[in-house]
Amino acid sequence: MAYQPGAYNSRDFTPQPRPGKSSWYESLYRRGKRFAFTRADHNSIATSVIRGYKSSVHENSAEVGIDLYWNQNRLEPYTFVRWLGFYFFMAACAKFILQFIFPLVSLVSLIPLTGKAGLDGTIYILSTFILYIALPAIVIYAPMCLFNGPKWLVNGVVDKFFKIEHLSLFARKRFTLSRETGMVTLYGKGNRVIFSHPFIEFDCILMSNPNHQGLLSHHLKLVHRYHDYNEGAIGLGSMCGMHLSQEEYLRVWNMIQQYMDVSQPLPDIPILEPFREQDETTAAHDKKTGRNPTYWREMSDEDYAKKLDEIIVWQREEHIPATGPELNIFEPA
Repeated sequence: MAYQPGAYNSRDFTPQPRPGKSSWYESLYRRGKRFAFTRADHNSIATSVIRGYKSSVHENSAEVGIDLYWNQNRLEPYTFVRWLGFYFFMAACAKFILQFIFPLVSLVSLIPLTGKAGLDGTIYILSTFILYIALPAIVIYAPMCLFNGPKWLVNGVVDKFFKIEHLSLFARKRFTLSRETGMVTLYGKGNRVIFSHPFIEFDCILMSNPNHQGLLSHHLKLVHRYHDYNEGAIGLGSMCGMHLSQEEYLRVWNMIQQYMDVSQPLPDIPILEPFREQDETTAAHDKKTGRNPTYWREMSDEDYAKKLDEIIVWQREEHIPATGPELNIFEPA
């Protein structure tokens, strides 16, 4: 992959103008803990981001689920369109019919064999059920079987039958963090672009609010420093939960910075392992260090879970900092 001129580089960037005084509305919108830009620490890993991505998911495929599409070019979460959600409900009903109702009806259809209806009665019951219920259920559920479940359905359909611009038929993009171009883009309905700005122009803010039970819920967001957009910021909730420690949110921010920084290799996590050799900086780093290209994918699910626990203990006991040294991204005062 060739990086574009605007790609973010922590070793070579244009100092940013200092933000002016914010309006009361903007100050309210930006309230929270602001995380500084840093030179990302390779040893700091946010295990909360990768906990749900088991090693076996990546053994034979370079794709990831529709909820979090992440490769050497972009981090681009999606959400299903409403009609697709209705389809998943219908597919679940169809699966129930085929796995439970059909065997039950088959047994019930044997009852006429003991009476006057005989074989004709059995054939009539089975043929009627198959024609009007089982066959429609098979048609509805077949795409789920073909593409191995809801997370893979949209990517599979698009890859086989559609171009990427037709993705809006199935899912809506939430936002894009592009390592290739250094741009951060937020999308609205119909994949309409709300805004697109360079990564270095965004502040990472941890917002905290009590929920109805009195517990603090945290929201990690990227907010553009120089504009007040009414339609929102980049919500990173699809990457992490709402009840983590502040240190873990710092590690998430560290991982995002490392991913966007073309002077550093991709974060060493299983989601991105299939794409490491396709990234210029990462390929050079792995060749120099002799990294095993299938380090994560060789692990069993049990070993993977154990490894994540070991990383948590190691980071705590060795006092691995959540982020690297702070960067001054602003022009001199």
